[in-house]
Amino acid sequence: MTTQIINISLPKELVKKIDNAASVDYASRSEFIRQTIVRRLKAQDNDIWGELAIGADEVRASAKKAGYASDKDYLRAVKEVRSSTRKR
Repeated sequence: MTTQIINISLPKELVKKIDNAASVDYASRSEFIRQTIVRRLKAQDNDIWGELAIGADEVRASAKKAGYASDKDYLRAVKEVRSSTRKR
């Protein structure tokens, strides 16, 4: 895949948010922006997988902010909640 460099101007606060979000996924700023644009375009095309990917990324970011160290920790917590709600 060939690439093209583009320049955009963004407010400093938005750049800080982008950098913080990128650090959650251990991605570079460019990779985070690229992935976000691709997901958004897929969702815009009514691609259900694109919409699910956006949702999964939001859940993953929220879980990491809540202190879950990995996706496995988050999945274990989800299973525990599901198990406890079934017992009621």
